Amino acid sequence: MVLCESGAEEVKNCLCRPDGILDGICCANPPCPDFWSWAGLAGVAIMVSAVILAFLYMWASIFRDNNLNTYVKQELYELVVTIILVVFLYSAVAAMSDITINFFLPPGLYPEDVPGSTTIYEAAAMYFQQLDTDMAVWLQENYIINMYIDQIASVTPYARPLGVGLVASPLAGLASPIKQLLYNMSVALSVAFIMNYAQLAVYIFSIYGLLNYYLPIGIFLRAFTPTRRLGGTLIGIAVAFLFVFPTLYTLTYGMFYNKDAGPLVTFKTMVRGYVDDVFWLDRSEQLDPFKYGFTINDDGTFIERKNAGWCGTPPISYDNFEGTWEAVSDSLLEITVGYWGGTMTYQIRIVSLDGDNLAIRYLYAEDRAQAR
Repeated sequence: MVLCESGAEEVKNCLCRPDGILDGICCANPPCPDFWSWAGLAGVAIMVSAVILAFLYMWASIFRDNNLNTYVKQELYELVVTIILVVFLYSAVAAMSDITINFFLPPGLYPEDVPGSTTIYEAAAMYFQQLDTDMAVWLQENYIINMYIDQIASVTPYARPLGVGLVASPLAGLASPIKQLLYNMSVALSVAFIMNYAQLAVYIFSIYGLLNYYLPIGIFLRAFTPTRRLGGTLIGIAVAFLFVFPTLYTLTYGMFYNKDAGPLVTFKTMVRGYVDDVFWLDRSEQLDPFKYGFTINDDGTFIERKNAGWCGTPPISYDNFEGTWEAVSDSLLEITVGYWGGTMTYQIRIVSLDGDNLAIRYLYAEDRAQAR
């Protein structure tokens, strides 16, 4: 599922943007209902309610009915609230296409390759698409690993030189719990994969159905006393799914898929982070205030941003520590730098380096390389 381009005529295989729905370009037959035409109906409903309340107020004044007078004042208050609510909701809907991720996320938490001008509705859809891609890769990797484990478990040596001997599968017992673990992983990933599509379906429905029908009908019903509760309920559901739902998934997208700290970018990065001892860093104009990094200056000075104290439990406080560096070889650096408890010395082995990415390995104590 991809996002429809603005002004697109073919919308069968893409997710409509809010501005496309409001402009009526995301429907074929029958045509889209006009959201803005509901404003006139809401105005008529408010006027009718005002006339009814005015009549009831005159009746209460003529017959000196205090209970009815109190009731009319309460309903008049509700009518004023409805007017304010209508103005607010139509203003909010008009601004939907201008609600971008830079309203909620700092630049350091933007999802990878997603600019700050991306709307929260686009970001939420991209989050579901990214999850779809990653879960598919995880399922494939799980299947491949399971296949090899099954082959290993099936190895059966035949040691019967004279018809007497041993026929056994020595690795079957070892592979059995691993296969069960992989099976459980496959089940969990399959359920998560289906749930991701279910949430995408709900999201598509919320963008189209709630914006075209439930929200305007809720506004209309909110203007009348007998249907005020039902109208308020529909408005609450519409606001939650049109504004809160995309915002929460945009924040989730930023937390899990930002280019600097996202733990779920790809399956490859997960394996690289948990299996390999190579540490990967990206080039940046300045040190991120919320994560580890370092600066190597031409004058031999070294600035390392790391834990400001001994505690490593999040939330972590970071600080800059000054030090020096010396080239032991073309790919080996000797580092002397301060830390919260004093001064430390270690080596950095450069594994790979390109224009934007640096792969290094830290060498401490017994791992230190002595050759120049």
